[in-house]
Amino acid sequence: MRIFAAAIGAAAMAAFTMPVVPAQAAPPRVEGYSCSALTASVGPGKVWRTSFRGEKRDMFDFYLPYSASPCFTSQQTCKAWLYWAQSDYPHRNTFTPCKRLGY
Repeated sequence: MRIFAAAIGAAAMAAFTMPVVPAQAAPPRVEGYSCSALTASVGPGKVWRTSFRGEKRDMFDFYLPYSASPCFTSQQTCKAWLYWAQSDYPHRNTFTPCKRLGY
């Protein structure tokens, strides 16, 4: 019985001494832009686009829909926007991955 208790104690100690990996910080909130205006200013090869549709619940448990198809100047900002869109509208959401216009 002592051997069993020692084994359980050793396993518990090993579980508590494992290194903890810190979670990555959430990306910054970014604003999406009009695709036509952004394409006119920087060219279609430098514009990234996504589309998102999702819903969130209000305090009366009703679903509030949201949809958008914004454009961005980099893939990183496009993915950051998608992160927050999915966080803000977590129910019944669908999206298209960030893709460069003109390709």
